[in-house]
Amino acid sequence: MCGRFEITLRKVVNFSQHAKYPLTLTIGKGIRTHSVILSIAVFALFQLPVLAQVEKPVKTPGILPIKKDSLSPRAKGLAADTSKIKKDSVKTKPKGDIESTIIYSAEDSIISELGKKIVRLYGNAKVTYGQIKLDAEEIVIDYETSTITASGKNDSLGRMFGFPIFKDGQSEYETKGMVYNFKNKKAKITQVVTKQSDGFMHGETVFKNDKNELFTIGNAYTTCDLADPHYRIISRKAKAIPGDKVISGPFYMEFNHVPTPLGFAFGMFPSQRKSSSGIIVPAYGEEQVRGFFLRRGGYYFDINDYVKLSLTGDLYSKGSSGIYLNTTYLSRYKYSGNVSFSFNSNNEGTQIEKPNILKDFSLTWSHAPKTKGTARFSASVNAATSTNSTNNYLGVAQANTTSVQSSNTQQKASSNVSFSKTFAGTPFALAINLRHNQDFKSRRIDLSLPDLSFNVNNIYPLKSSKARILQNLQFKYTMNAVNQINNDLGQIAHNTDGTLRDSIGAFNGKNLPLYFKNASKGVRHVIPISTSFKMFKFYTFTASATYNELWYFDKLVWGSDATQNLTLGTQAVKKDTAHQFNRESFYNLSISATTRIYGMYLAKSKTSKIRAVRHLVTPNIGFSYNPDFSDAKYGYYQHIGLTDANGRPYVLAKSIHEGYVYGSSPTGKNESMTFGIGNTLEMKVRGAKDTVDRKVSLLNNLAINSSYNFLADSFKLAPISLSANSNILNNKINVNASGTLDPYQYWNVRNGIGANDQPVYTVLRVSRYAWNAGNIGRITSASFAFSTNLSPKGQKKDADTRDKIAKSNATQADKDYLLKHPETYIDFNIPWNLRLSYNLSYARPVVGAATITQAATFSGDVSLSTKWKVTYNAGYDFKAGQFTQTNLGLNRDLHCWQMSLNWVPFGKFQSYTFSIGIKSALLKDLKLNRTRSFIDSQQGF
Repeated sequence: MCGRFEITLRKVVNFSQHAKYPLTLTIGKGIRTHSVILSIAVFALFQLPVLAQVEKPVKTPGILPIKKDSLSPRAKGLAADTSKIKKDSVKTKPKGDIESTIIYSAEDSIISELGKKIVRLYGNAKVTYGQIKLDAEEIVIDYETSTITASGKNDSLGRMFGFPIFKDGQSEYETKGMVYNFKNKKAKITQVVTKQSDGFMHGETVFKNDKNELFTIGNAYTTCDLADPHYRIISRKAKAIPGDKVISGPFYMEFNHVPTPLGFAFGMFPSQRKSSSGIIVPAYGEEQVRGFFLRRGGYYFDINDYVKLSLTGDLYSKGSSGIYLNTTYLSRYKYSGNVSFSFNSNNEGTQIEKPNILKDFSLTWSHAPKTKGTARFSASVNAATSTNSTNNYLGVAQANTTSVQSSNTQQKASSNVSFSKTFAGTPFALAINLRHNQDFKSRRIDLSLPDLSFNVNNIYPLKSSKARILQNLQFKYTMNAVNQINNDLGQIAHNTDGTLRDSIGAFNGKNLPLYFKNASKGVRHVIPISTSFKMFKFYTFTASATYNELWYFDKLVWGSDATQNLTLGTQAVKKDTAHQFNRESFYNLSISATTRIYGMYLAKSKTSKIRAVRHLVTPNIGFSYNPDFSDAKYGYYQHIGLTDANGRPYVLAKSIHEGYVYGSSPTGKNESMTFGIGNTLEMKVRGAKDTVDRKVSLLNNLAINSSYNFLADSFKLAPISLSANSNILNNKINVNASGTLDPYQYWNVRNGIGANDQPVYTVLRVSRYAWNAGNIGRITSASFAFSTNLSPKGQKKDADTRDKIAKSNATQADKDYLLKHPETYIDFNIPWNLRLSYNLSYARPVVGAATITQAATFSGDVSLSTKWKVTYNAGYDFKAGQFTQTNLGLNRDLHCWQMSLNWVPFGKFQSYTFSIGIKSALLKDLKLNRTRSFIDSQQGF
């Protein structure tokens, strides 16, 4: 019998590891192995792939019968012995060294040496053993030594190909050659490349134990994924613990095969697939004013899977310091959030002996629920000292900043903490809000502690009625209550010209009782009732009535001040406050009608590019009524008899709730007609390359609205408001425009003689229509705005970026900033970006000159080459005639490294930052930073 045969089979050869019937390859009496060899040789001619499965314990060979006993069982008729073998094979189940099925295949050939228990695989060989997978050009399985040996092969030019690729679970090794012992699960690997988290470890000789730990001789570690990496960390010996860390002996760094003196006596590189606590390496450097520094160094606390916290700080040799706390938390399927707090102490003094400390803090908190239950709690808090944005550079993309808190140009901040509750099966809903609004420029702070609302959703009491007007009858109820405090102490301070100005108090614990005492408190109830119905087939009518009631806990008592010279104005009036509960109610009635009118133009020529134009007109008209609630019979206004400077008496009506949180009832009897018209204009076009018509919007909306008060003594027609919105340049630019037109005439009335005997004129609004004088009226206010990204690829990229930011785990403050500043992301695949925004506002009061406010911003980037990109971000203040804060950047893509130069060329925050570092988050602290802070440019700091 032959001890060696070669296999090139179509059919899968499946041998079981467990003992079963003795396998005999008898085809005919006395014809055994030779017939098998002949059949195998025929198949070998086809050079077809083969898949063979070996499941035989090494200690219990039995694939082929032993030669000396091959004829005796059948010659002696030992049928009983055969049954005994069958029975024994089920009972004993002897355990071999192979603990799992070995599946192997080869495209060229398989050679089995039965006497030596060796299987040789040639041509794209593959072996699978449990979670072990091995691919190579040549593989040898030796059952005697329990080893699998894999290697490549030389081609006709002497070049090696088909190097082994070894996979063990999630670990993958690219090698030049290897020997694996499937008994003790140890391996010796030659010239291996393994991926450890974000890093790659290259080893000349690697030994692997049964714990998958790697012991390397001649080691190189890098995060560059190229076969010839840009940089390497070279060491003689290293140990890699998968999913944990790489430990190295003495090492040095090499850039483009050039050794450097940068190195250490030992190193440890984390390669964990999960987060863990650890030290945050600070940046170091020097500033002219604050001295040597260590920035943003600290510790990251991986508290558990749901709470993470980082605590970092800044230290300066001349007395300045800062501390930063950032934490994120998550409760799966319930809520998530983050908190960021910073405290900075900057020494403004030029000498250590005479410090002048400026202290600032900022706090951001974002909390959002994950489920849509009946109760929801959310928070968005952004608060800071008024000087935080001026004393600390908060710009994004600066070195050593870990969180975007706000912008240095930010002038306002707001917060809201809310809790809402809906009651299942009822129309009731409750909401509680704690609000905060802060103006950094004026230093005014407004707090609503709390702002409570209770709502009853729409109720249809006659829904079962057959009449449509009764079916649609609905009403609801809304209650709002607020306790609003602020630090505005009123006009108690004097300007240099002697006039009064508001005095803003410090917001601290000492003044807080006073602010609560002066708090504005009130409750408002609103009950709207309405119904809708159709008449004359095409017209929809809506009738409504709204009842309002205000509750206050004090009121104003007005009177004349006999001690003063009685002149026109409030100086002849005095007021007191009566602390007692009181109420005020008012109502209004209205009815309106609307319809839709369509106009269509269809092209007569089939070759015309413009296929159709559609014009949609939506007119509306309505009537409203409310009485004059300033009438004395209601008691909501006090009528004070005064005398002017000429001795003529007059009556002044003053509300008992003037300046209160929910205001007071309206004055003047009103019987008004409201009217308006809306327009939408669309066009269908078909180009030479189009197969179907494309819809193009010419006007998204063009609306005109006004009202006419029949009971007014004068100026019955209200100012006319206009608004328009459109997309131009194939939807690349969105344009918004609005304005207010006063339809009355303005006269210049002579009012005495001024300097140099020149007449003085006063502008007087006259109750005569402007078109009677041949003009359309006076534009009292107008606004115009547009924004766009002129790069088609940039538009798509900005949309993708906004989606990624919304889904990211960044803080809400970071998300808000990044959504407003998409230029923060640098994409070398986009050749250029140009983002433009422009806002123009115009205001023209009756007395005084018109004011025009313009603001323009532009940002973007330009690729100088595939690896170089210039970024810019600036704006222009037309009133000041100068550029706003400008940032210029130069970025270089170095594959596994990145380099950036950011420059603020002028202004208060003039500075530059140079950074070069590894892209991988694993080695992000392995970087070089050169930063010149804006503080260095302020000699007085």
